[in-house]
Amino acid sequence: MKLARLLEGLDGRIEGDAAVEISGLSYDSRAVAPGHLFFSLARDPERNRANVIDALNRGARAIVVGDDGGGGARPAVTVVKSGRPRLLMGAAAARFFGAPSERIDLIGITGTSGKTTTTYLLASIFEAAGFPAGIIGTVGAFIGAKKLSSGLTTPESVDIEAALARMEGEGVRHTALEVSSIGLAEGRVDALSFRAAMFTNLGRDHLDYHGTLENYFAAKLRLFSDILPRSRRADTFAVARGDDPYGQRVLAAVRLRKISFGLTPGLDVYPLNYHVDAGGIRARIAALGTQIEISSPLIGELNLVNILGASAVSVALGIDTSAVAEGVRRCPGAPGRMEAVPARAGVLVLVDYAHKPDALEAVLAAARKISRGRVICVFGCGGDRDRGKRPLMGAIAARLSDFPIITSDNPRSEDPNAIILAIEAGLRDVIKEPQARAKGFRIEPDRRAAIALALESAAPGDTVIVAGKGHENYQLVGDRVLEFDDRAVIKNLARELGFRTD
Repeated sequence: MKLARLLEGLDGRIEGDAAVEISGLSYDSRAVAPGHLFFSLARDPERNRANVIDALNRGARAIVVGDDGGGGARPAVTVVKSGRPRLLMGAAAARFFGAPSERIDLIGITGTSGKTTTTYLLASIFEAAGFPAGIIGTVGAFIGAKKLSSGLTTPESVDIEAALARMEGEGVRHTALEVSSIGLAEGRVDALSFRAAMFTNLGRDHLDYHGTLENYFAAKLRLFSDILPRSRRADTFAVARGDDPYGQRVLAAVRLRKISFGLTPGLDVYPLNYHVDAGGIRARIAALGTQIEISSPLIGELNLVNILGASAVSVALGIDTSAVAEGVRRCPGAPGRMEAVPARAGVLVLVDYAHKPDALEAVLAAARKISRGRVICVFGCGGDRDRGKRPLMGAIAARLSDFPIITSDNPRSEDPNAIILAIEAGLRDVIKEPQARAKGFRIEPDRRAAIALALESAAPGDTVIVAGKGHENYQLVGDRVLEFDDRAVIKNLARELGFRTD
């Protein structure tokens, strides 16, 4: 596509030859191929200059920079200047790939917790209804079981449009996309045409980026107040948890068709009755004037809420209730989300991605309701991220688990022991209070040793929660990426310790 056609009517001023042929789009200079249009997005001027030089050396035919950019560009190279290069990239990517979201039913899911599991539930329901389905999110981009890529929770717009175009080419007509607050703040999804948007809940997260909880919520609200109303799709609608205070604010702000879900009777989708135990979830739910009998292998009340949200979206799309029930029944859940790992007979061991206060609280509360014995919790906090959540998570572990074990998560550039001390402070503040369940705790910075301690301490009837990393198969320590998968570690320890798993 010629550059002039690609950027026609968009916020980009072309300096140089507008008739150059563009063969692809890149924002990572290492991925540039000859003929590409390169979007230089780095905030640091020196990094920007280095990226531009690298892209040109690899054959970029034109570059996009900010209004004050352009350093490193050769005189013969076409330069495009834009006030918001990332927004321009999204609009250009939609045009380059043929705007597949205008034909695929794209469901955007945002919120603090539950996004990943809800995408897996939706894909399973769509497939049960006979529709090939796609997923784009934290674990990667998928068509069915086929993985297309790995990356960010919400990838850059070029990657989203490329994945959607590939999905459309392979017959996919329904895709669930996780939409993060950072992705919204950076404009990664502004050019997409959503069929529906869903809000799961809101708790403390990404405050190192947004600064305040209100800013964090405002970023998520954009999906409903700004982006969804601009969709080129007909019959768009919004779905939000009606018994979450921020969900109520979303519903109040929406001027399109809106649907509420949650555990509270009287919402558009809610459970008439339900039972949750270590074997899964059984429920009868009311959904937009219909009733659906639900049986799911997913564990915990938090997953019942995810099922309600996915059911709300599906019924609103016109999916038959029998396909909703079948899709829920056959969905094993998302990797590392309340994932049961066989490790010791009589002990339920669950791995979960919970790495923020509300998520840890929800996971431990769910474990309390299904555990016949103690709840043992192994957890830590990531480095170079919101430091204020560390004592909060320590306090939650003290209140809701019987035996907290504080360990290292992804310390990144921070001292793991300093992170642990901050968690410990919150735990010690609560542990002597009457509402604290924990009567003691342990600190074990070595994550593998901490998991071993939890498994050895458990007795039949106990539940062990290993929280924080979920599906991740690495640990970030300093500038090293170490191989570490909680699930694999648990299985290896069970063998080494000689535990029966049946």
